[in-house]
Amino acid sequence: MRRLVLGLGLLTLLSGTVAAAPGPSTEQRLQRLERRVERVTDLTLAVDSLRAENSRLQGRIETLEHQLELLKRKQRDIYLDVDQRISALQAGAASAAPVGAASVPAGDSKSAGGSAGGETAAGKPPATVASAGPEQMQADYKAAYALLSPQARRYDEAAKAFSDFLTRYPQSPLAGNAQYWLGEAYYVSQKNEQALAAFEQLVKSYPDSAKVPGALYKIGRIRAASGDREKAILALKKVVTDYPTSPAAGLAREQLKKLQKSR
Repeated sequence: MRRLVLGLGLLTLLSGTVAAAPGPSTEQRLQRLERRVERVTDLTLAVDSLRAENSRLQGRIETLEHQLELLKRKQRDIYLDVDQRISALQAGAASAAPVGAASVPAGDSKSAGGSAGGETAAGKPPATVASAGPEQMQADYKAAYALLSPQARRYDEAAKAFSDFLTRYPQSPLAGNAQYWLGEAYYVSQKNEQALAAFEQLVKSYPDSAKVPGALYKIGRIRAASGDREKAILALKKVVTDYPTSPAAGLAREQLKKLQKSR
């Protein structure tokens, strides 16, 4: 009983002490609230600033990507122009070519020869072969070739024209050249899968074509761009080994150095 009385007395004393302790004033509560609001405001401003910076950087990235795309296209246009000029130099005697080839565009007077099986761009024999004369064949080839010029740059139309040419004239002396320019039309349009297929078809179906070294070099470039370094190196080494004096061999050596350094 005595312990109970003492316990009740202690509780009463503690209750009085708690009741007597002063709580935070209204002003203190307001100050705390203001500090919290300030923190939230600062965080909001920081988030807004980060969003604005992110938006600015995203815009910059898009601008740079667009500029890079334009540079790639310009580079490929320049490469195509250079390639055509190199072909013209290789053909130095085009104007003295025999009748039946004299009117072929410069750079393509060297006969590539048709494939043994008469394959088309798709690798399949055509259902029918047009019986047009050599004049019509040359006119069709020149028309397709003109679409690739740096002035025209009608690459999709050129691809269709060369594909049609190969379908109509699969055994033409110009078939190998047409197969190569079909690949170029795809390549400068950044249609790398179609370009790779066209260049590989050239190597397979027209192995004696003067365009084979250039096709192998392009195969190496496309393979490297897709991340297939080993196959890229194989194609480039074949250019250097099998065609050491070709213009493509010098380009292949430079590309090989870059690939081997990146190992």
